[in-house]
Amino acid sequence: MKPIPITAAKAIAERYGYSQVVIIARAVGPSGGEHVTTYGIDKANCGVAARIGDFLKYKVMGWVKDQAEEVRS
Repeated sequence: MKPIPITAAKAIAERYGYSQVVIIARAVGPSGGEHVTTYGIDKANCGVAARIGDFLKYKVMGWVKDQAEEVRS
C-alpha cells in the first residue's frame, strides 16, 4: 500500500474541472490500512479540502490524532 500523491488529486481536479478533491483509499485484509489525500486549486480551496479530509478521518473513519499532529493543527 502506497500513499496517493497530491499530484494524483490535482490531475483529477484538472481533468474533471473541480476546485477541491478528497480521495479516500482503503486496503482490506491483514495488511490493510486507510489513506486520505486532499487537493485544492488555491490556498482557500486547499484549506477547505483539508478540513473535509480531517472531518472524514477523525469523525467518520475514527482515526485518532496523536499529540504531535494536534500541535500542527
